[in-house]
This record gives sequence, C-alpha cells and structure tokens, in this order.
Amino acid sequence: MSAGVWIDGLFSGALYALVALALAIVFQPTRVMNFAQGETLVLGAAVGYQVVTLTGWGWPAAFAITVLVGIAAGLAQERMIMLPVKLSGSRYAWIVATLATAMIFQSLFTLRYWDVDALRPAPVVEGGFTVLGAMVGWQQLGAIVIAVAVMAGYDAFLHRTAYGRAVRAVSHSRDTAVIMGIPVQRIVVLSFAMAAVICAVAGLLAAPVLFIGPAGGLVFTIKGFTAAVIGGVGSPRGALAGGLVVGLLDAVVRNLVSPTAGNFVGFVLLGLILVLFPAGLFGKRREAH
Repeated sequence: MSAGVWIDGLFSGALYALVALALAIVFQPTRVMNFAQGETLVLGAAVGYQVVTLTGWGWPAAFAITVLVGIAAGLAQERMIMLPVKLSGSRYAWIVATLATAMIFQSLFTLRYWDVDALRPAPVVEGGFTVLGAMVGWQQLGAIVIAVAVMAGYDAFLHRTAYGRAVRAVSHSRDTAVIMGIPVQRIVVLSFAMAAVICAVAGLLAAPVLFIGPAGGLVFTIKGFTAAVIGGVGSPRGALAGGLVVGLLDAVVRNLVSPTAGNFVGFVLLGLILVLFPAGLFGKRREAH
C-alpha cells in the first residue's frame, strides 16, 4: 500500500476530527448533537470558491470572510435549533430541529451553486514535497497542522481559562451553573458560533483537496459524528483520535476494496464502539441527572 493512502487518511482524519470537535463543542452545554454541523463546513468551501475562484479577492479575504460568515451561521443555527427545542418541551425536538436546519442550509447552497459539482478553489500554496515516494501537498500539511493546533488550543481553553471552566460547569449541570451565576445562554451562543467557525475554516482548507459538493454537508456530519462517538463526545483529544481512526480506516478500505466499502466499515466500527465502549474510547461515563 502506497504512502499516499496514509497521507490521504491523515488529511481526511484531521478534517473529520475538526467536525467531531465542533459537534462536541455544541453538545457540551446543550446536550444537542447538531446534525447541521456539516453544512457550516460546506459554507466554508462555498466562501472559498466564491471569494477565491469567482471574485478573485485572494485567500486573506477568504479567511476573514469565512470567520465572519461562520459566526453569523453559528448564531443563526443557535436560534433555528435551540428556540424550537425550548418551545416544544420534547426531549427529541433537537433531532427534527437540527435536520430541518441542515435541509434549509443545503437547499440554499444547492440553489446558489446548482451548476457546480465541487466547490474547489485553488490551494493556498501550490505544490508540495515527497515522502516515501508519495506527494504531500502543502495544503494537506497545513490542514493537518491547523487541526492539531485547534484541538490543543480548545483543550487549553477548557482547562486553563475561566470561561472554559464555565463551559465545563454548564456541561456538568445547567441548573447548578445557573445557581453559580454562570451566563448559560451566553455560553450556548458562544458554543454554536465557535463550532461553526471551526467547521467553516475546515471546509475552506479542505475544499482545494477534497470533493465538497453543495449538498455534501450531511456526509461530513456523519463522519464527524462517527469520529466523535469513537473518541468520546466532549473530549478534544478523543475527537482527534476518532477522526484519525475514521480517516485512516476509510482511506485504507477505499484503496483495498471500494469507496462504498469504506463507508460501510466505518459504520460497522461505530456500531462496535457503541456496544463495547458506550462512552467512547476517551470519553467519561456519565450518570443521569
């Protein structure tokens, strides 16, 4: 098996890890698994395609606009998801709300880019270098490095800042957090915005390499969800480990068997992890409260 397969697996795994982290960021204070998270990744790819390819403003403008649009998308998703959840009173309302939000975003992307197969701008830096006979693009290396840096940064944010400790407190018990005077609603809004920006930047970086179509957000959500469950929802280190497992396994099976088999094996692994390790490989078991 060529080294290129492992490199592609690391690149895809880094992307899935960022989606898994974004899912965990929203899940911690809300107990909502945002199935519309992958749409913000497509949003980042769409911004890159629009700004770099169609408008020609360049990558600095694309990064700045992606962050701003990502924040706006996160704020919009928070209202579109959390408001129906609060008003309905049903413990399952989040499923309908997140899927409906995903369909709305997907419809907007499809209407705008109905004649585009892949939202693919030119790379930030062209070319690359050779490792064991396989070409590693600078774009791939940059995405992997940024993914690891984001994971480490968020882990430090959780454990070394007052706001991070507040997030952990809300994750443990919303009622106790309210009694302690922690602004729960502000933390929820921040979580949606932060998760959206992370996914949007991931989509921006991945778009020049991966096939990201206007209607492809749900696929990335599922892969990120698989990575989050494998690593343990709520653990940044687990998200990275889970993403790499999914990415490498997917790349190897796709190379040896077929693309369809790669998805199938990933979901089989997800089922096994749920049965054998319900809290994930790095997650902590929680007691109901």
